[in-house]
Order: sequence, then C-alpha cells, then structure tokens
Amino acid sequence: MKIVIFAPHPDDELFGCGGSLLKWMNAGNDIHLIYLTDNRALIEWGIKENQLIEECAQQYKDLTKDEIAEIALEEAKKVSKSIGLPATNVHLFEIHDQDLENNIELAVDLSKEFAKGAHRFVIPSDNNNHNDHQAAHTIAKRTAMELQLKNTEFYVYALYNVLKAPRDHQIKIKMAEYRDQLYELMKGYKTQLCLKDTRMGWETFKRRRFERFGVFNYNEMNKFENF
Repeated sequence: MKIVIFAPHPDDELFGCGGSLLKWMNAGNDIHLIYLTDNRALIEWGIKENQLIEECAQQYKDLTKDEIAEIALEEAKKVSKSIGLPATNVHLFEIHDQDLENNIELAVDLSKEFAKGAHRFVIPSDNNNHNDHQAAHTIAKRTAMELQLKNTEFYVYALYNVLKAPRDHQIKIKMAEYRDQLYELMKGYKTQLCLKDTRMGWETFKRRRFERFGVFNYNEMNKFENF
C-alpha cells in the first residue's frame, strides 16, 4: 500500500501519526513523507509566544532564519532516515514556515509528483487554528482532487487541537510498542525541543497507547468539520 503523509513542519509527522507511521513501515507499506515547510520561524515564534526554553535556544537565537531552516531540514533528513525511510521517499518542499497558506498552488504542484497512485493520505485536520496546519489540509485535498484519487482513503490526525470526527468515522491504532522508539526519534528534533509546548508533548510519548484518526473517503470531502 502506498501511504503519503503530509507534515506541515518537521516533527509533525511524529506528533500527528508517529506510532502509526512506524507500524505501517514494519508492515511493509510504501511510505512517502512530505515535509511542507522549513521551520525557519521557530525562534521568532518562540520569542513572540513566550515559548522558548532559554538554555536550549541560546545557541540558535543569533542565527538567521536561513540558518535555522538549514538546521531544521537536516534534522528532518536524519529523523526520517532513522525511521527507516529511503531518501527517495522523503520530500522536503522547503516552503517558508508560517507562509504555507500563500504557497498552496506551489505545494499542490510539488505534491502531485509523489502522490500519484496513493492508497492513503494521512493529513492534518480541517478547521485548524494553525495557519500552516490548515494550509497542509487544503494542499492534501486539492492534490487528491487534481489527481482524481477517488479510491484513496484519508486518515485525518489532530495537531494541538481536538479531532471531531463522527464515531463511525474514527479509528484507533494501537502503538504502545512503538512509543519508546517514538520518544527516541523526537530527540533528533533538537531545535523543536527548545519550545515549551513541544517539550511537554514529547513527554507524553512515554504514555501514548494509541493514535486516533478520522477516516474518510474522497466523496466525503467538505462534509465534516475536520474533513
């Protein structure tokens, strides 16, 4: 099965569906991971929102956004390699962090090359309060529509929001056996772990027993709050 995962930022693949990703990998599926943005706004956003862990972020505070983006993208490459994904299945679009909504057409054009023939899209939820997360949802759906992927199923995950899918459209995937591996993988995102919320979320990996998705089909687009 070809599974395409849309991650708005490096590390969102772990928070949104990391345990399931590892489970699908071990089952022999063909996983493609799309990192849409470059995390260049990490430090600027952390300062603005009082989210920085100062002792951690000190080494990054004097860097330019380009330098931060370069570090973040290298982290994504290393983490995806540790997951076991071949480099040919890891797609870094390098769109500027916090500007994805202004680059939807570009991202759709790039996504179409790797999404052809996908059996499953794994995407952030609709009606999301983060601009990049919302844009990622739009990009995934528009890619599916332009490719006419009418037989593709859509697994919708929540990122720092609540999944609001009807019970008959929900699935829980057991992944407790992968939580230690997931916790270790997250250590590769050193820049992201300089944010307070990210650090707290990372600690929850130790207790994660399952991951929940809304599951929809092509013809159900725009008929549900999260899809």
